[in-house]
Amino acid sequence: MRTKILTIVFLIGILSVMNAQENVFKNEMVGFACYFAGQPSKTVEKYTKKLNSENYKWISKRLESENKAEKYMSVISLEKLTELGKYKLNQTELNLITEIKKSTELVSVCSGCTYFQKIELKNMFTDEMLTMGSYWLKNNIKE
Repeated sequence: MRTKILTIVFLIGILSVMNAQENVFKNEMVGFACYFAGQPSKTVEKYTKKLNSENYKWISKRLESENKAEKYMSVISLEKLTELGKYKLNQTELNLITEIKKSTELVSVCSGCTYFQKIELKNMFTDEMLTMGSYWLKNNIKE
């Protein structure tokens, strides 16, 4: 009897994780350490390559992307680059960043094996949500 109960609890847990993953857009996901292996999402991988090659104009152009994850990643990347004196934001970019930071569009996020959610873009810029992004930026922008 105990084995059956443990099996049922385990299956419910697995199905819950699978269902949570189905509710997000994997091509529009922000995640710095997702799934069991703690791997970055495809969007984060793409931005890592662009930062490493110093392709900042490509990042800037994504401020107008339909992909919400790209909008978020562009904002945090360009703001950090500006802070370090590696990039100068123009007025159009500043206006787009302001819009993105107020946006109620939903972006998919992941963390670890079980955390998969959709969050309004404006809520992605809280201190709590920026923690992993800040760590990622520190490791991927050459000072």
